[in-house]
Amino acid sequence: MASLSISIVLYNNKADTVDGIIKNISNVTRNLSKVDLFLVNNSPSNVQMKQYLEKYSSLRWVHVISPKVNNGFGSGNNLVLPYLRSDYHLIMNPDIFIKDENQVDMMVSYLKKHPHVGLLAPLIKFPNGEVQHLLKRKSTLLDMAIRFVELPGTKKRRDWFVNLPDGYEHTHEAENVPGSFLFFRTDVFKKIQGFDEKYFLYMEDCDITMKVNQISSTVFFPEATVYHEWQRANRKTAKGILQMMSSMVIYFNKWGWKLW
Repeated sequence: MASLSISIVLYNNKADTVDGIIKNISNVTRNLSKVDLFLVNNSPSNVQMKQYLEKYSSLRWVHVISPKVNNGFGSGNNLVLPYLRSDYHLIMNPDIFIKDENQVDMMVSYLKKHPHVGLLAPLIKFPNGEVQHLLKRKSTLLDMAIRFVELPGTKKRRDWFVNLPDGYEHTHEAENVPGSFLFFRTDVFKKIQGFDEKYFLYMEDCDITMKVNQISSTVFFPEATVYHEWQRANRKTAKGILQMMSSMVIYFNKWGWKLW
C-alpha cells in the first residue's frame, strides 16, 4: 500500500469549505496505508479562520501550517517540503472535489506501474460534468496574448494550445498541466525543490511542469477525474491581470522569450 501527503493552500476560505475538504479527503483515501493532510493558512490576518482551523489539531493526520506572511501559492505549498515522508504528494485547490477512492487508486496504480513518471494530472471537469480545457502546450507570447484577446482567425491556434480537439481523450505526456490538481511522486517534488517562489500567483504550474520534465516526465491521465470550481480572476480584475502579467515576465525571463 502507498502513503500520500496532500497540501492545500487556503486563503480566506469559509468554514464549510474546510469541513468539506477534510470529509472528502478522508473518504477517498481509505485504501492508502498512511495519509497526511497539510492545510496551509495563507490568510494570516483572518483571526476567525485561524481559530477555526485549530479545531482540527486533534486529528493526527491533519496538520495546519500558518505562515506569518502570505508569499503566494507556490511558497505556501513549499512549506510542507521538510515534513514529506510519503510515496506520493498531491497539491490541490480547496475547491476540488474527488468523487470516490477509485480515482485516487487509479492515479497511484499508474505511478506504481510507470516509475519514469514524476507528475500526473487527471481529467478536470466542472461540477456539471463539462471538461475544463486547461491542458496546455508550452507557453509562447502569441499563445498568451490570444488567450487574453481572442482575435479573429486565431481559434485554430487557441484550440491547439489547449490540446483540442482530442487531447483530453487518451493518456499522453504533457508539457503544461494545471496547478489545481498535481499528483507528484514525492521524491521528484523534493528533488526539484517544489515551486519557484518568484511567482506569487499564476504560471507557477507552467514552470513546475517544465522543472519536472527536466528530470522525469509529466503525464495527462484522463482515466481518473476530479471536479473543480474554476475561477479566472486574472481575467476578472485589474489586480488579477497585473499578477498574471508579472508572472509572464518571470516565466519568459527564465525559460526564454519565444514569440510563437
